[in-house]
Amino acid sequence: MILVLGVAGSTTVSAFNLFTLKTYINKLEEEKNPETTEDYVKIAENYEIKPTTKISDAYKSGDNTELTDKEKETLDMAEKALKEMKIKDDMSEYEKEKAVYDWMTSSLQQDRGALTVIPATQEDCDSPYGVLKYHNAVCVGYATTFRMFMQMLGMECKVVHNNERYHSWDIVKLDGDWYITDIFSDAGTGNYAHFNMTDAMWGQEQTWDHDYFPTATSLKYNMAYQNKVTVDSVYDIPKALRKAMDKKLGSVMIAFKEKIEEEDATVAFAVTSLIDEQLMNGNYKDMPYCLGGYNWVQDPDDEAYLFNVNMAGYNEGPGNTGLSEEEMEKLRKAVEKAFKGLQPAEGQSGQPGMTEDVDTMTESENGGEVILN
Repeated sequence: MILVLGVAGSTTVSAFNLFTLKTYINKLEEEKNPETTEDYVKIAENYEIKPTTKISDAYKSGDNTELTDKEKETLDMAEKALKEMKIKDDMSEYEKEKAVYDWMTSSLQQDRGALTVIPATQEDCDSPYGVLKYHNAVCVGYATTFRMFMQMLGMECKVVHNNERYHSWDIVKLDGDWYITDIFSDAGTGNYAHFNMTDAMWGQEQTWDHDYFPTATSLKYNMAYQNKVTVDSVYDIPKALRKAMDKKLGSVMIAFKEKIEEEDATVAFAVTSLIDEQLMNGNYKDMPYCLGGYNWVQDPDDEAYLFNVNMAGYNEGPGNTGLSEEEMEKLRKAVEKAFKGLQPAEGQSGQPGMTEDVDTMTESENGGEVILN
């Protein structure tokens, strides 16, 4: 009997331990691959996507009694912003969305003053409160603020995060179709480079849960598509890009009179890569310092291939310092005087800040990671 009880007890303990072990393993798997949700998601481990419906519902109902003082202040700032946007009831959903985009990318650009102090920025930079009050926020703040405005205007909008959980953006529904918009990436420029994109376009830069979030396939309200240019062949891409650069467009979509084959696609990537290399080396003054992503998309009207190119940014003067040439020359002379007599390093000229040749770091030289200085 003792032996039987011992065996039974041992079996019970073993079964219990097995159950505990399985529970622990399942918990680890859940933490490793958490179920996708829209809200209450940590981005870059420090910032959280939080719901905004409480504020937007209060705006639509006209009743703010359930809001906290901070939420009431957020609602007040949002209402003032909507007045500045001059949005009218008879505007289309696209016109309303564009008005919000234009206002956010121009009025809420990152504060650039050298002595700018942002109170409580770590606490509020991921919320509409921080965006509207301090004009300084991380991507989560811009994404939730844009969603809040869309919800206030009665439009469907969701905040999407990438699989690596270091970035977030919006997907908004216009006339029955979904479009991806990343306000944070265009803040301060408003060049429509990340405005109303498709999954295929944004998928060149980010990965996310396509099964959970809606699919964006329409190009109808994409600015680059609305202003697409048509050229004879892929060898005309440089000319098309130059015109887009002169106009300082955020992106350009190029159509072709000839049918695009695999060889043409290879040429398009090669010539664009060559232009990008020249721009990154600073070989052309007053041009974008580099291109953003470039990829092929299909025209939904005739299924022809379009070449889409994003511009990463434009040079604003010597070193983006915000100083005039006279002020920069004065600083150069001061530096030269202070460091007079020192021998320049190999590959450097005698003038501070000037480089005779640029060393390129390859992936193999840095463990597979490419660093652009």
